[in-house]
Amino acid sequence: MLLLLWIPAMVKMQIQISNSITNDLPSFVEKLPVVTIKNGVASFDKPSPYIIRDDETGKDIMIFDTSGKYTSLEGTDAKILLTDTRFVYIKDNVETREYSLSKIDDFTLTHEKIYSWAAIGNVLCILLYIIIVPAILAYRAFQALIYSLIGLIIQSILQTKYTFQTIFRLTILAITPAFVLNKILDLFGIDFTGWTFICLVISIAYLDFGIKATKDDDDDTAKALSSSELGPDNGS
Repeated sequence: MLLLLWIPAMVKMQIQISNSITNDLPSFVEKLPVVTIKNGVASFDKPSPYIIRDDETGKDIMIFDTSGKYTSLEGTDAKILLTDTRFVYIKDNVETREYSLSKIDDFTLTHEKIYSWAAIGNVLCILLYIIIVPAILAYRAFQALIYSLIGLIIQSILQTKYTFQTIFRLTILAITPAFVLNKILDLFGIDFTGWTFICLVISIAYLDFGIKATKDDDDDTAKALSSSELGPDNGS
């Protein structure tokens, strides 16, 4: 089921990546200078400082500067700064990271190289699919294990005597409806507050139903056996 239900998600992701590469990447790449790093020193084929700005907001995105005018990202909207010897980028609101270019002997970043890297996106989803499915399987197995503990509590209330393995199997069946619904909503981009809690309620409700249903089956079997024991062969 995991193998099947993750296929639409991967196809959707592949389409989004392909559209981004086709429609958005070219206009951005054309703004980038050709960057050459020799013996730890960077140079560009554009006048320095060279700033790339967002077309919609006009805010700075990236700064390329070998003139020394920009030594940090303070006072700018840019998230990335490349000087002749340093690469600086803002990781998040509280952390800025900086790397020296001193260990780079010979490297050139051209537009053609960026496009060749982007071509990897055509097979990226296949690689992600191979990695994600086993990871999700392990996560769902762990989730079923945790929910099985709830199943043991339900069992104690209903006074049944199932093995943990049986409870675990019932739990896997119980979490299936919520998982399927979740993948369907993800496929259509539907999300709302409280959905995780709703999934929890659905799963526990199904687990409770499963344990009660199998308990009723066991009770019916016991009654049938009891009736047969009181049959004509036993003098009733």
